[in-house]
Amino acid sequence: MNKYFFALLLLVTTAVFAQPRTATGIALDASWKVKLNDFALKNVAHQSWGYPHAERNFQNTRKLARLEGIEVDEDVLFAAALLHDLGGLTGFEKEGVDHAVRSAELAGPLLQSLGFPENKIDDVKEIILGHVYYGPKPHGAVVQLFRDADILDFMGTMGVARLLAANVELGKKPAIENSTLTMKQMMTKLPEELMSPSAQKEGKIRMTEMQNFLQMLEKYSFGGKAL
Repeated sequence: MNKYFFALLLLVTTAVFAQPRTATGIALDASWKVKLNDFALKNVAHQSWGYPHAERNFQNTRKLARLEGIEVDEDVLFAAALLHDLGGLTGFEKEGVDHAVRSAELAGPLLQSLGFPENKIDDVKEIILGHVYYGPKPHGAVVQLFRDADILDFMGTMGVARLLAANVELGKKPAIENSTLTMKQMMTKLPEELMSPSAQKEGKIRMTEMQNFLQMLEKYSFGGKAL
């Protein structure tokens, strides 16, 4: 009987003190991370560049860093991933200000209020400001990897899903036709923007996925006449 009691006690203790994690397993191992994650779940809401996109960017940057042998401060990466698109979302955007610039503006005061290490805030801002594919290529190794991850998320099967969702949300009609036009434009632009060898390799795989999708869509829509 004692054996079962202690086994039950162990299960209860583990459940009570288990470290909270995000859906993809990112450890929320500091109080500021829990607070920032709660903020992002509530406010970083968008079909295409909302919370799930932020979480993918974190995981893909970490993956690229392992492949490239680059050390990453995961506190900085987590904060940058969750906040990098905040300035482009309703309620946070500012007319005439690029979303990356606005996101960096918002990040500092927000992170300070949550108890984020102040000596790392500038590093978070650097990643946020450098993530846009249409801006100048950044110099910092981690910033480059995060930018690569952000670009990769607009390529391949995930890119197809995001572009379709974005066009539907923006009310662009016909949504499928507009999405395919954007895909074709991005397929000519995005691969050349990838900086790390690992991202370039992954980009080729994702390009093939997009090409296959467009080919089959062309076939099933009678040459694009019935989209």
